[in-house]
Amino acid sequence: MFDIETKLGEIHFPASVINRIVMEAVESCNGKVDILNYKGKYKNMMPWLASRMNIYKEETGGIQVEETEDGMILTVYVVIHFGTSIKRVTEKLIDEIYENMEKVMKVKPKTVKIIVTGTLSKNIVKRHIEVSR
Repeated sequence: MFDIETKLGEIHFPASVINRIVMEAVESCNGKVDILNYKGKYKNMMPWLASRMNIYKEETGGIQVEETEDGMILTVYVVIHFGTSIKRVTEKLIDEIYENMEKVMKVKPKTVKIIVTGTLSKNIVKRHIEVSR
């Protein structure tokens, strides 16, 4: 899905690698964040489970990768558990995604958007908060 040209040749990174990088950033939040689809709902399979089984598909969760001439735009749809600071968690997620992308792919995305589709206590309370950098 994403190709990088190096001195030794071209490296191809499939969507599953990018999804795994994002999932590791989400896991670093100690269970305070879950990835949902763009409608703010869980799909048939939990995205983290699908990612671990290497069968992650765009429709299972809310990680979207868009390639532009300027670079990659990552959009991640999440729900944040009640009592967690939205600002702190979204900043940590963005920092982790940039850092992990730099480590693995040696390229930083142009933009990372975290869209908070809701907060979770007993039920999901819908929100639409977009944080990007």
